[in-house]
Amino acid sequence: MEYRLGFRLSLVVVILVLTLSRERVEAQRAGCKNVQYDLAFILDTSSSVGKDNFEKIRQWVANLVDSFDVASDKTRVAVVRYSDRPTTEFNLARYRTLEEVKRAARNIRYLGGNTMTGDAISYTTSNIFTERNGARPTARGIQRVAILLTDGRSQDYVLEPSKAAAKAGIRMFAVGIGEALKVELEEIAAEPKSAHVFHVTDFNAIDKIRGRLRKRLCESESADAPLALHTFSLKRHMLKRALWESNTLTTITLPSH
Repeated sequence: MEYRLGFRLSLVVVILVLTLSRERVEAQRAGCKNVQYDLAFILDTSSSVGKDNFEKIRQWVANLVDSFDVASDKTRVAVVRYSDRPTTEFNLARYRTLEEVKRAARNIRYLGGNTMTGDAISYTTSNIFTERNGARPTARGIQRVAILLTDGRSQDYVLEPSKAAAKAGIRMFAVGIGEALKVELEEIAAEPKSAHVFHVTDFNAIDKIRGRLRKRLCESESADAPLALHTFSLKRHMLKRALWESNTLTTITLPSH
């Protein structure tokens, strides 16, 4: 009797684990269609990038955006381009459909010039993530996310602007290409650094990280969270009754503490 009781209890725990795991997988599959972001791309358009490589960046942005459900009540998208100075390509209020955003992404203008990354981060914090430019009120709990892509060392300081962005509630991802400095990318990126810093050797490889970045962006909090099993205890006669009433296992409610 004791052996059979222990086996039944083990089976219940296994079923519970499998059920929670299945729910987690389903949440991951839902992905970006279930998230709501105010999302800004901050794109390096300095001379070191070059026109041909910037065309690859345009397509990369359009492909990444394609993962999201873009709408005024879903994910909103903005683009800032920068070299000597930052400029708004389009703000969070400009476009309301996925096709509009993808078309605009493919037509982002190339600037050339220096690499003033810190200035671009400050500009994005002050001019993109504001209600007048389409950001939703912080009280609504819509996560503010920025993806910065650069190919080299910044010619100004990035640490303080990045701290100010984090303080303003902006979750920063840093994507570095080629000679971009890892230490600088880590100064820009949110915590944990391992989840928010990406680096590739050249522009031909940027599409390889799109899937990894999409996974970071699109997994819901419930999908990201580690599976937790709560310990519980039942008196022997209560457990026997739950498992063996009418010799049929129907429903077991696990008390929480």
